[in-house]
Amino acid sequence: MKSKLFAGFVEHTRYQPVKHQFQYHLYFYGLDLDELPLLDRKNILFGYNRRRPATVLDADYLDDRPGTIKEKLLRILSEKQPGTAVSSVLMITSARYLNYAFNPVSFYYCFDKHQNVTAMVAEVNNTFGERHLYIPEKTGGTARPPNTQLSNQKTDDPIYHTPKVFHVSPFNNLEGEYKFHFPVPADELDVRIDLVRDNATAFSARLWGAALPLSALNLFYKMIRYPMAPHLTKPRIFLEAARLYFGKHLTYHNKPEPTSPMTIKRKR
Repeated sequence: MKSKLFAGFVEHTRYQPVKHQFQYHLYFYGLDLDELPLLDRKNILFGYNRRRPATVLDADYLDDRPGTIKEKLLRILSEKQPGTAVSSVLMITSARYLNYAFNPVSFYYCFDKHQNVTAMVAEVNNTFGERHLYIPEKTGGTARPPNTQLSNQKTDDPIYHTPKVFHVSPFNNLEGEYKFHFPVPADELDVRIDLVRDNATAFSARLWGAALPLSALNLFYKMIRYPMAPHLTKPRIFLEAARLYFGKHLTYHNKPEPTSPMTIKRKR
């Protein structure tokens, strides 16, 4: 089975205009979208379109049109990136836990029949009930810009870039460009995102995890070890926002109205 469970951490580092950093431990999933029905049958703790302790719902992802996650993704790619060959998709995400989840970001690795990555998609959610789909362009492997302090950076990592057009944090405006570092997951996953302005990194995010078989036993252990992790994502976002606003006095940027057709307002 290609689907995996990952145990690791998420880390954010702000370099401008003040230094601010945090890291939280968590677990998350690497799901082969073709295996979701099989996981539903084989793993008693995992449900696909039905309620179990961990659940993935087609309706939670991408746009509001009908279809499975893979069907919706292929439809979007055919519209926005025609001719992209996709045989399988690995989705990096957090499943619902006890019927709740807030995913700041999910990633889609799109592979052709030879297991070459043909497209990457980042699905970003903000706390205002909006989501945005980035389909960044691949630019190859290059060194990171100044102000970056990750010691394990590989200069040959696949790098993708796209302009920042979606409001997430009120302490960042819409200026700059994202650079996504998307190594293909194997024994570990190490995704890194840089927000670059004037050739300097203003903000970096990192999602790292060690891969485990997605068995009921491994999933049970993670649920016991991190019982509140899925429910703490939003409170942690608000906590860090309070630290930036009250503790470091950063400027608050009001949310602009979305202008991109790739931004989706969620139905309530």
